Amino acid sequence: MTGEHASIAKITRPKPAQILARKRLFRLLDTYRKYPVIWITGSAGSGNTALVSSYLDANKLPCLWYHMDEGDSDIATFFSYMGMATKKAAPRR
Repeated sequence: MTGEHASIAKITRPKPAQILARKRLFRLLDTYRKYPVIWITGSAGSGNTALVSSYLDANKLPCLWYHMDEGDSDIATFFSYMGMATKKAAPRR
């Protein structure tokens, strides 16, 4: 992916279909919602993205989504994408 499509994909939250709500993990996330940032990490393919996306849907929460990858080592590109993500998340601010 290149250009505008890559930009949109980088800041668009994936919405996997038919994800089983993981209630125990949802309760754990509820516990940590008092903090401004929650860091979730795990091996690729372990369901991190599905967990977060389904949690956001289940709770109808707004979010700023940013997919980090090796291209983010360039600080100017990182801030450019982060600016786009911020405008998408809060277009009137």
